[in-house]
Amino acid sequence: MQQLNAKSLPISSVWSSLRHFTKSKDNSSAAVKTMFVSVLILLVNMVTGVLTARYLGPTGRGEQTAMVNWSQFLAFSMSFGIPSALIYNAKKNPDDAGLLYRISLLIALFFGTAAMIIGVLILPYWLKSFSPDVIRFAQWSMILCPLIVVTQVNNATYQFRGDYKRFNWLRYLIPLLTLVAIGILILLDAMNPFTTALAYLVPSVPIFIWMTISLLRTYKVKMRDTYLNFKRLFTYGLGSYGNDLLGQFSYYIDQIIIAGLLRPADLGLYAVAVSLSRMVNFFSNSITVVLFPKASEMSKEDAIALTFKAFRISTTFTLLGSLLLMLIAPLVIPLLYGKDFNTALHVFRLLLLEVTISGGTLILAQVFMALGKPKFVSILQGVGLLLVIPLLFLMVPKFGLIGAGVAMLSSAVLRFIFIILNIRYNLKVKLPRLLINKEDIQWMKTTMNSYIRKKPMDANR
Repeated sequence: MQQLNAKSLPISSVWSSLRHFTKSKDNSSAAVKTMFVSVLILLVNMVTGVLTARYLGPTGRGEQTAMVNWSQFLAFSMSFGIPSALIYNAKKNPDDAGLLYRISLLIALFFGTAAMIIGVLILPYWLKSFSPDVIRFAQWSMILCPLIVVTQVNNATYQFRGDYKRFNWLRYLIPLLTLVAIGILILLDAMNPFTTALAYLVPSVPIFIWMTISLLRTYKVKMRDTYLNFKRLFTYGLGSYGNDLLGQFSYYIDQIIIAGLLRPADLGLYAVAVSLSRMVNFFSNSITVVLFPKASEMSKEDAIALTFKAFRISTTFTLLGSLLLMLIAPLVIPLLYGKDFNTALHVFRLLLLEVTISGGTLILAQVFMALGKPKFVSILQGVGLLLVIPLLFLMVPKFGLIGAGVAMLSSAVLRFIFIILNIRYNLKVKLPRLLINKEDIQWMKTTMNSYIRKKPMDANR
């Protein structure tokens, strides 16, 4: 019996420590949990993408992408930096968090409606190579723009509240419902670009509405000092808007431009390459979610040190994942998507490098956001955006999908250089090292071990 108890104690201790880790609101715990949920989302999205590509083929996949992407692209592009402004100002002025949230909602509804109107007007001119039915469906999808902008504000609210449990579950639930809807369509033999687009768009609507009602009940506050708080949000929002806009442009602009320059089948091939390449960006996305709110509370020196530590660790793992995917891609793409998608292999490899560099740039940008200097990031990253659009228009018609990959990679490299130079000369600090070393690995081990050792005595009692 004594031997049995002695063996069971370590298991009990580890289990107790894991339970403590999952319930902890520490920032390291939040980052790891967010990364774990990102992996789950990644797997769900991959299965959904494989099923969609298999049943629709390159042309159908391209039509479905055109119908789904525009509402999300315009909604995110018209946020005007309000979600970032809400996080920053709510952290700096926690007593006004409820009031800031309600004002942010009003701003989001206004700009979301503007995005809807813009989309309805421009889609018939841009999607000329698509059928009238596809264009009409894309126009109707613009109805979702106000809800999508409001959801960005809701997500920002969960972040500054530190409610990453709800934030992560809601992130996971939407793609999971989409996968369930796709499965039902397959069983009913009802798969086509239009029904598949509905499966991507509709499941999020009740969740968006529930999130908003729940937070409004949480923040039952009277409107006061409305102009002052509006000014706080809008001033910071405009400063960070360029950075937010660039992030959305870099996420969608290539597919948006390709939709206007190439055939639907080419867009379908490119959409598959993009979705596969973004498998590795969950490292940077997960860290960014936690890094910005945390760094906003720190001194300049501590914020810079934490940001570069996060950059080194995230970029190393992302690069390793990218290299692995490059090696197995010739087997994976035809196996999962079919031989029709083999031509996406070369652009896929270029996009993997682009995702790795862009993810690192996104992490480094958080130091400016946290120090209340978002305009530097917006201006400098905007240069990269101004370059990628003409590069896409120049190279896509001439070189096709490969031209798109080269244009995106070139823009990512330039934006990374701009961020590094800005940290060195605008923040006037000695540039921290960029490559991971033993100290970073030891810090990771110490962080994780602290949870395993934190309550061993409690478990034994």
